Amino acid sequence: MTRRLDLNALLLFYETVNARSINKAALKLGMPKSTISRKLTALEQELGSTLLKRGQRALGLTEIGHALYLRCESIAQELENADLHTTKMQEEMSGVLRISMPVFFVSWISRPLADFAKEFPGLRLEVEAQNRVVDVAEEPFDVAIHFGLPAETHNPMRRLAELPRSFYASPGYLALRGPLAGLDDLVNHDVILHQYQQRDRVFPDMHLPDGTTVALTPRVVVNHAVLVQELVLQDLGLGLMPDIMCKQDVAAGRLIRLPLDWTSPPLLISATYLERRYAPRKMRALLDRITEHLKTQA
Repeated sequence: MTRRLDLNALLLFYETVNARSINKAALKLGMPKSTISRKLTALEQELGSTLLKRGQRALGLTEIGHALYLRCESIAQELENADLHTTKMQEEMSGVLRISMPVFFVSWISRPLADFAKEFPGLRLEVEAQNRVVDVAEEPFDVAIHFGLPAETHNPMRRLAELPRSFYASPGYLALRGPLAGLDDLVNHDVILHQYQQRDRVFPDMHLPDGTTVALTPRVVVNHAVLVQELVLQDLGLGLMPDIMCKQDVAAGRLIRLPLDWTSPPLLISATYLERRYAPRKMRALLDRITEHLKTQA
């Protein structure tokens, strides 16, 4: 009994004994009778012992078969308990939830994140803020939040929100360089560009007075959204930023929204995780909370 046996064959033996008939076991399990007979014969050959007394009306057990049945009963109970424990873990708001998100995204959702942690004190959040691509299949995260579509497409993806974006400038910059009437005027202005905006080709070509078109040539390209905001506040140029990011600066008079004759595609906030079907309740609840907050603020 110390040898490595086929667990499926042991459970099949257990179910067959409970049914007291190979025919009844086949009906219950939805398996061909021949498959069950073959598996049971292979199990007996592996053990070198007869396990079942195959009577005309019902199956019986040999002494060794009875001993094996008692062991299989314990195995079946352990598996059932493990399944119940796993289901409970899936539904309970406890344990650890590991999250990866972009650095400057933290400031947008710090309040709902704190409220969520207070509401579920049995749940421990482990949050890493970073400006790099994270693949949940390769790293120890339950969920990774991204700006735009994630680079890795083999994991399930959920769209959390689409945030409107606008061009913003500081009063000092506009006083120095003058206002803009439309998108084509960008050729005469300095633009602070995020590298993802350049990668995703967010901006259409602009039209010159002679009818030709040109692509946007940025003054500065950065890899951090907060740096776009800071350089715009320092009168260096214009920046395309999410409206949610600029609300306080607009209210304080530090930034001015520029209503150009062009509507930017929204900034997509997405999340990836390992398995859609078995996503834990705690992860679904947190993503729901973040989505609700972003839509309210946007």
